[in-house]
Amino acid sequence: MKKISYRLWVQMLLLIGITLGLLWVLQVVMLEQYYLYSQTRNIKQEGIALAKAYEEGMNEELLTEKAEELNLKFNAGVEIYSINGERVFGFSLMPMMMGRAVYKQEVFLEAAKGEAIVRQLKHNRLNSNILLVGIPIGEGPEIKGVMIVSAPLAAIKETKEIIKEQLFIITVILILISLLLTYYSSKAFTKPILKINEAAAKMAKGNLSVRVDVESSDELGMLSDTINNLSAQLQKIEQLRKDLIANVSHEFRTPLSLIKGYAETIRDVTGDMKEKRNSQLSIILEETDRLKSLVDDTLNLSQIQSEDFRPDIVPFDIFATVNSIMSRFAHMSEEKGITLDMQWDKASVVVLGDEPRIEQVIYNFVNNAFNHTASGGWIKISISTNEDNVKIEVSDNGHGIPSEELPYIWDRFYKASKDDKGKGLGLSIAKEIMEAHNSSYGVESIPEVGTTFWFTLLKA
Repeated sequence: MKKISYRLWVQMLLLIGITLGLLWVLQVVMLEQYYLYSQTRNIKQEGIALAKAYEEGMNEELLTEKAEELNLKFNAGVEIYSINGERVFGFSLMPMMMGRAVYKQEVFLEAAKGEAIVRQLKHNRLNSNILLVGIPIGEGPEIKGVMIVSAPLAAIKETKEIIKEQLFIITVILILISLLLTYYSSKAFTKPILKINEAAAKMAKGNLSVRVDVESSDELGMLSDTINNLSAQLQKIEQLRKDLIANVSHEFRTPLSLIKGYAETIRDVTGDMKEKRNSQLSIILEETDRLKSLVDDTLNLSQIQSEDFRPDIVPFDIFATVNSIMSRFAHMSEEKGITLDMQWDKASVVVLGDEPRIEQVIYNFVNNAFNHTASGGWIKISISTNEDNVKIEVSDNGHGIPSEELPYIWDRFYKASKDDKGKGLGLSIAKEIMEAHNSSYGVESIPEVGTTFWFTLLKA
């Protein structure tokens, strides 16, 4: 498998190669064509101007001076012929360009018709092409002669060859520099990717404490930050998993030990003692129910905490829900000698929420109150309303919660004391349900005075 750095290096070299190829085409091929076009246009323009000046009566001395300038600029020769073909003027630093050679006849004849003409012809003595520009002197029937400007094109080819040599040297240098630059650039580009891959590989093996050390503000920097956040979240989840296993194992151990112990007693000791056997069987059943409740609550909390959980928001009568809960706790209220009462400011209030889940919240608050209220105490459920919200409160006159314990009571499996009868999940479940509803919730408690749990719901 080819490394990404190698593929990136090859792609960058390919791009540079295409760029250099285009540079060769532009400099060697198109430059020659452009230079030839520019040379032809300039010679033609200056030749036409000189022919016009000659027609208007320019003296021979000034004509020679202008022809010399033309020669110096373009290495061109200037000849003027009368309409009958007689040469009346000639100037060139290259005598071999002068004379009425056969290759000039076509140019002379075409220009004599009244239109400027340009031709490239082979010059045998120069062994190269020459540029011939024929310019009529005069217009229409009043054409007095023809001016022929001739310039060798060897300079263009020589320039082309020089450019090719220079371009070859430049190309070699650029290729060498490109090889080095692209190699180190590809390495520098892939280095953070390799770091991210290394970190991901360690995470896959279970090392969730790893972090990617990539300082960059580009997409790779964003990816490294995402990987680091993922690692932190996975580490947190893993710690929660360990805590859950430890807490669940601890909570399971006691009832399982009791069930095992009493079952062994029934098997080995009790014999025909029916009353004692029934008492021990009742304990086994109670602990079995406790185990079942713990499992149900654990699964329930996991379901609520999953990303797939969405409360089914519907309108429902909160009074009917509270009355149902009160009827379920009626037996416990009578058994423990605790007064359970409800207080409200309206006969009926319809709220928006997931009714089974809201019922679960109120149930957990009430059950928590029973676990922390002594016989002879009271528990009160209050419902109050304002313009937009309904506030539900569950209050008791139990032993209260110390202020230092309040920040932790919503944590899973948290118990304020070893004597706490709860499983440490009810308040966690209530918290998750309320947050899923985007509802406000809280607790107020004074030790040895009592505690009030509350939450709000929107009116329907």
